[in-house]
Amino acid sequence: MKYQVEVLIERKRDDVVAAYLDIDMMKKWEKGLTDIESVKGSLFEEGSEGYLHFSFGDQTMKMKVTNEKITIPEQIIQIYEVPGAWNRCDNHFIDQNGHTLWIMDVEFRFAEDPNLPIERFIEQTKAGMVLFKDFMMGLGDA
Repeated sequence: MKYQVEVLIERKRDDVVAAYLDIDMMKKWEKGLTDIESVKGSLFEEGSEGYLHFSFGDQTMKMKVTNEKITIPEQIIQIYEVPGAWNRCDNHFIDQNGHTLWIMDVEFRFAEDPNLPIERFIEQTKAGMVLFKDFMMGLGDA
């Protein structure tokens, strides 16, 4: 399954990318994130691997994250894995007159068909991107 989602963030690209790659800030905008564990390299360096730990009510989840490619400030490609699912997110950050157009090309592979319409995945991706946008807008002037 492949799709693309776009969000315009009314902040400078350098500020957006710096915040996106800031491990300390990540817990402030990534819903349910409780811990970040580096395994290979420093998380958010190209080739690094680690785990994101999430908590949703009484459920916890450990998600592997691999940083496939990082070309600052234009592109960040990350692969997320949980049992039964593989997700590649190719993030592009495009400068548009002092604002940032964030385009994410998303690919999912599943061990079993999740039997959900693609629209559900698109909505969830967009919701996560909007959480980050709202976080960025709440930071005040850079």
